[in-house]
Amino acid sequence: MHATLPVLSPRERQSGGCCVPPVEPDLGVEQAADLAATVKALADPTRLRIVDTLRKAAPEAVCQCELLPLFDMSQPALSKHLKVLVDAGVVATERRGLWAYYYLVAHATDELVAWLS
Repeated sequence: MHATLPVLSPRERQSGGCCVPPVEPDLGVEQAADLAATVKALADPTRLRIVDTLRKAAPEAVCQCELLPLFDMSQPALSKHLKVLVDAGVVATERRGLWAYYYLVAHATDELVAWLS
């Protein structure tokens, strides 16, 4: 099976040999940084599985003690992954006594999904 090659339209060269870019990015610097933070948080197999677990449990919040048996890691390692997701705004946490409960932030990935499509 052959891959479809991209279209290469003729470009007009400027003095100095450079071309004028045919398009400019839609993302501003700040928006790109926000999307990158979300992508970086999700760019880990364990964190994707955590998000998948929370997605399936929604709208219920899930206690960290309920997450721990699902992952082959220590409690501090799981906490680190959860902190990355919370810091990126993908997951939120609520303290109930001694326990921390986690849930997905509604619409946290909408901007990323919209941009990808």
